Amino acid sequence: MYIDFMEKAVSCRSSNGQFLPGFSGNPGGRPKDEFKVAELARSYTVEAVETLVDLMRYSKDDRVRGTASQALLDRGWGKAKVEVLARWRTKLYRGATGGG
Repeated sequence: MYIDFMEKAVSCRSSNGQFLPGFSGNPGGRPKDEFKVAELARSYTVEAVETLVDLMRYSKDDRVRGTASQALLDRGWGKAKVEVLARWRTKLYRGATGGG
């Protein structure tokens, strides 16, 4: 059964691994309930931010205060850009990551 599934999965892809025209990796699309879960989570935004502020101000653990502070900054201003240096063979490439 697993082999049949894998054969079908391979037959709908090109030699470089991309899906052929008319095939999709997610033919059913996103589940409809996902939007309801996101909406429910957003309904707690004010309470969640207030909780982060309380943790930032009153936690006795410096790690908790730092994490809460960082979460507030990330949500308010976006994640900070981080420069990434990588070597690919002999060349040095410079790029940025983060920022949402």
